[in-house]
Amino acid sequence: MWTSSLGLTENITLPGLSPLFPNITCSPSGDICHLTTGEAEINAACSASALVLATKEFDLTKTYFMIAGIAGVNPFTGTLGGVAIARYAVQVALGYEIDARQMPANWSTGYFLFDTEAPGQAATQIYGTELFELNTNLRDAVTAYTSGVQLNDSATAQTYRAKYDYAPANQPPSIFYGDVATSDVWFTGSILDEAFGNITLLWTNNTGDYSMTAEEDNASLEALLRGALAGLVDLSRVILIRTASDFDRPPPGLDSLENLLADAGGFTPSIENIYIAGKPIVEGIVNDWDSTFAAGIPPQDGWLYNSDDLHTLVSERKREVREYQQVAKRAARMRR
Repeated sequence: MWTSSLGLTENITLPGLSPLFPNITCSPSGDICHLTTGEAEINAACSASALVLATKEFDLTKTYFMIAGIAGVNPFTGTLGGVAIARYAVQVALGYEIDARQMPANWSTGYFLFDTEAPGQAATQIYGTELFELNTNLRDAVTAYTSGVQLNDSATAQTYRAKYDYAPANQPPSIFYGDVATSDVWFTGSILDEAFGNITLLWTNNTGDYSMTAEEDNASLEALLRGALAGLVDLSRVILIRTASDFDRPPPGLDSLENLLADAGGFTPSIENIYIAGKPIVEGIVNDWDSTFAAGIPPQDGWLYNSDDLHTLVSERKREVREYQQVAKRAARMRR
């Protein structure tokens, strides 16, 4: 759908991309390009890194990246076919795990974070890929282009969502703000979902809204972050969209396995709605390039924008400020 409707007729083959998806397709002008990373974190990290390092083929320093894919949805935040635009991506399964059958009797989950002693404690050992924060000012700006968009649905999805006795699970699909949990494991069921929802709150200082389950996003974002440190990309120009193909926990009357294996009818509309919601964003950025996007959308908190749990870009900017101040002091001494 992307390649035909956006006129992406130029193929560029890059070493390092997935063997299943070895080409990047671009418009003849080079304004718009599309890459399929392949599924799960390893594929995403390798493919995104290959793109970032392809400096002979691409100048990505002012490029806007829209990461998009399907996902499971928390029925308390969205429904089948719904479109979530994220502020946070949290690598929820990076930590300790004790099989639930062998965990302490008073624990609600066997998942707890590194260098802690029980669930609910904040991690003190950080790898640096657990949390990414995106530019919410950019998110607000591009969401405006989706106003009035009519999302696709299916009769099967309507029937399945009617099994839930609460909103928004039983409502038609919509576009909303919601955050992403990254894990290579397709987890399901209210116990795991509540555990990872709590981990999302821990990493985001109680500001995250666990909405979507996905496999790739933290991996793609880490590759882009490292590219930003090398001056190759601008991490404040990243948009993260996930559309709901299934529910992350069952409706009343079904168990978790039945929900996981059921045809809930959300797959086809979720695929279609990536494009339906994403196309006006892509076209809006291109059409309003000179007036709005060329200079960039300043992120929340300005240059103190955190970006990741190591505050990598903040540290880099502070280093640059210190170097500038040192150069200025030396220049002032020379003038004296």
